[in-house]
Amino acid sequence: MNPWIIYSLMAAGLLLMVAAMILLVRLLKMKEAELRNGKTMELKVQALKIIMPLKVQAYERFLLYLERVQLPQLVKRVYVPGMEKGTFHLQLLQNVREEFEHNLAQQLYVSNATWNAVVNAKEELVNQINTTFEQLKDEEDVSILAQSLVALPNPMVEQAVVILKHDFERLM
Repeated sequence: MNPWIIYSLMAAGLLLMVAAMILLVRLLKMKEAELRNGKTMELKVQALKIIMPLKVQAYERFLLYLERVQLPQLVKRVYVPGMEKGTFHLQLLQNVREEFEHNLAQQLYVSNATWNAVVNAKEELVNQINTTFEQLKDEEDVSILAQSLVALPNPMVEQAVVILKHDFERLM
């Protein structure tokens, strides 16, 4: 993927985060004023109208992240026949980290349990990729490595998906 596209997407995400933060600050100021005027219930409704879509989007984006970094999908996106071992390794790790960093601001809208599950899933993936590369003999073809990665289970990713869905259901 073109680095400029990635940077553009990251910049757009950052702008969305800044806009969300500005909205949150304005909502907090409105809440103080309305509390003084006895309009607490109206403010809660307004806040939910703004915050709920942001929360839903955060859950959607984390679910998409977890789906995209599962090893079968990740390898399918990154692997090119004839690719060098080091390039393949680097691109897998970069893909996991860039996808994670692109969604970093979404942690504002999910529970700590969900956030921790996503972080643990990312760390498991990085460890699995590194361990698999360390175990590959230098003379082995990278396609064997790709097949090995695709066959690995991702229990932390699967657990993170379950936690994410459960947390989202409680939100609704």
